[in-house]
Amino acid sequence: MAMAHYALEAKGIKAQILPESRFMIRTPARPGAAAVQEAAKLLVEARRPLLVVGDDVWKSGAQAQLLELSEKLGLPVADSATMSYRNFPVRHPHYIGAFSMGSGLVKLGVDLILCVGSRDFGGRVVPSSPEAPEAKIVRLGMDTASMSRNYPTDLALVGDVKEGLIDLQTAVESMLTNSKMASLAKLRSEEVRGITTAAWASASAARSKAFGRSPMHPEEVGAVMARALDKDAIVVSENLTGAYGAFPFGFRENEHMWLGNTGLGLGWGIGAATGAKLAAPDRQVVCSIGDGAVMYSAPGFWTQVRYGVPVLTVVWNNLNYQTVRHAYHGYNGRMAKSGHYAGMYLGDPDIDFVKLAESQSVAGEKVASASALESALQRGIAATRDGKPYLVEVATARVGGGAESTWYEKFNLAGKRKRLV
Repeated sequence: MAMAHYALEAKGIKAQILPESRFMIRTPARPGAAAVQEAAKLLVEARRPLLVVGDDVWKSGAQAQLLELSEKLGLPVADSATMSYRNFPVRHPHYIGAFSMGSGLVKLGVDLILCVGSRDFGGRVVPSSPEAPEAKIVRLGMDTASMSRNYPTDLALVGDVKEGLIDLQTAVESMLTNSKMASLAKLRSEEVRGITTAAWASASAARSKAFGRSPMHPEEVGAVMARALDKDAIVVSENLTGAYGAFPFGFRENEHMWLGNTGLGLGWGIGAATGAKLAAPDRQVVCSIGDGAVMYSAPGFWTQVRYGVPVLTVVWNNLNYQTVRHAYHGYNGRMAKSGHYAGMYLGDPDIDFVKLAESQSVAGEKVASASALESALQRGIAATRDGKPYLVEVATARVGGGAESTWYEKFNLAGKRKRLV
C-alpha cells in the first residue's frame, strides 16, 4: 500500500486499527437457481461435455469440488490458455491438457463446453479459431468482463465458482439416481481415459528419446527435477519453454504445486519464489528459471540470504531468449531465413550464474549431465533444509526453430576510439 510522504513524515499521529472482518466480503454470491438447473440439465443430457477451467477455481478454493464433479459425471477437464496454478491434477485420467479447438476430443464432437472460472478461450485479443465451436457454451464465474470476449455464451452462471459447483452437483444429483449417474460417468470416463492414456504414453516415449544428450535436452532436465524434488514441492516457474511434462502437478497432498506468471513478462520469478517460501515456510520451494529471466531479478538472491529464505533455484541456461526467438521464427520472415535473431543469443561472453549467486553469498554449482544434476539437486535440497538458499545452473540445449543460431549484432566501441581513454 502506498502512502503520501506527509503521512509518513507526520509525528504524533494516532489511528484506529479496525478488524479485517469489517473489510472482507464473507458471503459468496451464488448463481441463480434457474440457471443452475438449466446447466445441470445440459450436463446430464450432453453426449460429450467438456470442462475448461481457469484460475478463478483456486481463487474460490474450489479445486476439490471441481475434481468431485469431474469424477461424478465422467467429465474431461482442460486448462484455459494461461494458468497461475494447476487447478486439476495433471495425472488424472480426465485431464486432457490445455484447451484447443483442434484437440482430439473436440474433433470427436464436443457438444457442451462448461467454462469454470476461466477467461474466454482463444487468444488474448482475437480468437484462436475464426469460427465458434458448434457446442453450447456455459460459463460459471464472477468475472463477467472475461466472458464472451471471443466466443458466444448460451448460459451464464454468475456467482462464486465454489458455490456454483456445489449447487450444480446438487442439481445433477436430484435429476439422476445413483446407478444412472454411475453408468453415465463410466461411459464418458472410458472414452476420455482411452484418449489420455494414449496421449500420456506417447508423451512419455517422446521424452525418453530426448534423454542422454549434451547439453541436456529440456525434457531430461524436467524429468530429473520431477524425480528429485519433494512430493509436495512448490515449483515457481519463470521458464516459458521449460519442459514440465514429467511433473505430477495438482493441489492435493503429495502433488507438486505449479506457480506461474500469466503476464508472461520477465523479472517475476526470483521474487515470486521468495514470496512463496515466506507464505509456505514448511514446504520446499524451487525457482525454475531461464537464464535470460535471472538477469531481471538477480538481486533477489541477496534478499534470500539476508532474511534466511531458503529457496532452491534451478537456472536452465541455454544462452538464449528462447521464447522470443520462437516468436521471431514463427513469423517466417528475414530472421528465420537468415538465422539471424536480433538480441536473442546470450553467449559471448557467457554469464556465470554460479558466480553471480556467490557474489551475494548464495552457494551453487554448474552441471551438464543428468547424473550431475540429480546429485547437485540433492546438495541444494540439503542446503535449503539447513536454512540456506542454493543455485544449480544447468547447461540446457536450445530447441525449436533457430536453435542452432549463435549470431548476434557485432559492435565494439573500444575499437572505434580516437583516444585510448
